[in-house]
Amino acid sequence: MRKTLLASTCLATIIAMPAYAETSITTATTTPVSTSTVKSGAADDIKIGSAGSIKPTSGTAVTIDSNNKVTNDGTIQITNSDGARGIFANAGVTGTITNSATGKIIIDESYTPTDIDNDGDLDGPFAVGSNRVGIATGGAFTGNIVNSGEVTVEGNDSAGIRLGGPLTGNFTTDGKVSVIGDRALGVGLQDVTGNVRLAGTITAQGVDAVAARLSGNINGALVVQGTLTATGYRYTTAPSDPSKLDADDLLIGGPALSIEGDVSGGIVLAVPPKDTKDEDKDGIDDDKEGSAVVRSFGSAPAMRIGSADRDIAIGAVAGTGTGFGLIIDGSVQGNGLYAGKDATAIQLGGMGHNVTIAGGVGISGSVSATSKDASATAIRAGAGTITPEIRNAGKIEATGGSSATSSITGILVEAGADVALIRNSGSISAKAGGDAATARAIVDLSGNVDMVENSGAISASGALASSDRNVAIDLSANGGGATVKQTAVASGVTAPSITGDVRFGTGNDVFDIADGSVKGNSYFGAGDNRLALSGDATYAGNARFGSGNDTMALTGTSVFTGNADFGGGTDSLSIGGTARFAGQLTNAQGLAVSVDGGTFDIAGAATISSLAVTNKGIVAVTLDSGSTGTALQVTGTASFAADSKLALKLSSIEDAEGDHVVLTAGTLTGANNLTATSTLVPFLYKGTLTSTANELRVNIARKSTS
Repeated sequence: MRKTLLASTCLATIIAMPAYAETSITTATTTPVSTSTVKSGAADDIKIGSAGSIKPTSGTAVTIDSNNKVTNDGTIQITNSDGARGIFANAGVTGTITNSATGKIIIDESYTPTDIDNDGDLDGPFAVGSNRVGIATGGAFTGNIVNSGEVTVEGNDSAGIRLGGPLTGNFTTDGKVSVIGDRALGVGLQDVTGNVRLAGTITAQGVDAVAARLSGNINGALVVQGTLTATGYRYTTAPSDPSKLDADDLLIGGPALSIEGDVSGGIVLAVPPKDTKDEDKDGIDDDKEGSAVVRSFGSAPAMRIGSADRDIAIGAVAGTGTGFGLIIDGSVQGNGLYAGKDATAIQLGGMGHNVTIAGGVGISGSVSATSKDASATAIRAGAGTITPEIRNAGKIEATGGSSATSSITGILVEAGADVALIRNSGSISAKAGGDAATARAIVDLSGNVDMVENSGAISASGALASSDRNVAIDLSANGGGATVKQTAVASGVTAPSITGDVRFGTGNDVFDIADGSVKGNSYFGAGDNRLALSGDATYAGNARFGSGNDTMALTGTSVFTGNADFGGGTDSLSIGGTARFAGQLTNAQGLAVSVDGGTFDIAGAATISSLAVTNKGIVAVTLDSGSTGTALQVTGTASFAADSKLALKLSSIEDAEGDHVVLTAGTLTGANNLTATSTLVPFLYKGTLTSTANELRVNIARKSTS
């Protein structure tokens, strides 16, 4: 008996079998066989040798109706017969079913579509027969089921492997399963007490076709390490002129992988370990293992976990150290392919019942959704999804259309979902195909995402640059306060980045940028919010605060470039270290500015409540008679400690000469501590600082010949 041990679990179900002799079929026969009578009317195991075959005209080729095992090294084939079965196990029997690496099970038909209308592509249905299955059980089955060979089925409402009841044992397919026809099913399982391994290739083609549907509970682990493909399209490579395709060429299939029950040992979309030995102790040399690729062509998700009639619980994967219930080391690909077809890679929940995933979802592989002139979503956490974290160390990417109805989204957390943390050290990107579309890297509509932590790259691009439709992070539904944190990375590691707008809700929100860059605008709601830059972080864009008491803090060598709209609250701006604020202020009449060694580079007119410059801080001003000239009005006190500096800049030589009032204050103290520096002034000009009790003036004049 073959034992199949799966990685990432300590559970292995071993079925004790009574010892029987074996009846071998080594020649071609057209007579069906049954385990109960194969040995001259007595029960026996059956082995079809590599040169043997069973090819009846209809019915079931091999029936397991006693406690025996069947091994196929040869060929089982039935052609043009509805209801045909290759291997069928009666309910309640104990045995094993093995279709070995040389085994072939073919349940097919002679029908072939033709080009009826002479337009260059095939017409008509994919299949005309129905209800055909390669390997099937009629109810409960005890024993392991292994397919390492080929199972080919043609027919509507047909399946490659379909279990009609619970399986007590392990299920493994690492060969090739191919089913074509409407509602085609590659592999269909009910309850499994044991482990499930889906490797090799599983392909289902036809309307509502599904590569693998796991509709029962798995009391073990689910490991996917092969290529699962589902589509309703006739062609999964678009022809040069898709407009010539007919309606029967553009049918919509179902998910490639549909998980509709509990999985106690968690789910892994695996790749081989780097070593060629059996490093993961699954009984297979690592260099012979495949990588998981789960893909759909059409608008159905490539991978779906959820049910319309029951709650689902996914347990933690053992032996990983993360405690995650869903681990994606391979790839999941949703491809709409043709114009107007939406694409989704992963759908969690959203079907009316809860999906609880222990520990979180971990991604070190890739998740991608691609559409043409339509919407695309890489990961959709629908209503009822409950998991503490989505952690990405790989690539999550959505690419889509250009129309106003096209919404391109990397991670979407819908209303009714509960995901508290999204952590990224890889890349999360949304790329719109044109100006009118909307690109969103991370969107939370539930209000439950409390933190986004980034040490990788998050980006939204492709929509009109001047619009507000390139959104890197949208947490505007969160009314309780959320945090976006960009963390410092080690030396030699690519600095983290956020490209696109960041939106917060009405709570007390925090945007903490400790490293890397942010390029985009941030929008804070009505709470008491905080924007903090530290280390060598840079921010290029606008920051819009609400009416609360907000704080902006710059330390280290960080730089803020843009406009800060403080919303009219009682606010504060602190600039320490050698940090630099370079931009404009609006609605800042309640703003207290402290410059503790950094640079306050203010352009244009602004009104603030107070200004305190200490620790050799610098106030940089722009001198001209236009709208960019600095005219800073301090309604309270403006104070300058020893060695404070006023850095002078000219934006226009034509408007440079003359007196410039750069600051007025209710109370001005320490003006004599202030030194004007003309380093940024053209060589032929000089600046002279003068002050009164309430005013700082700078006179710009040409230097004399001497």
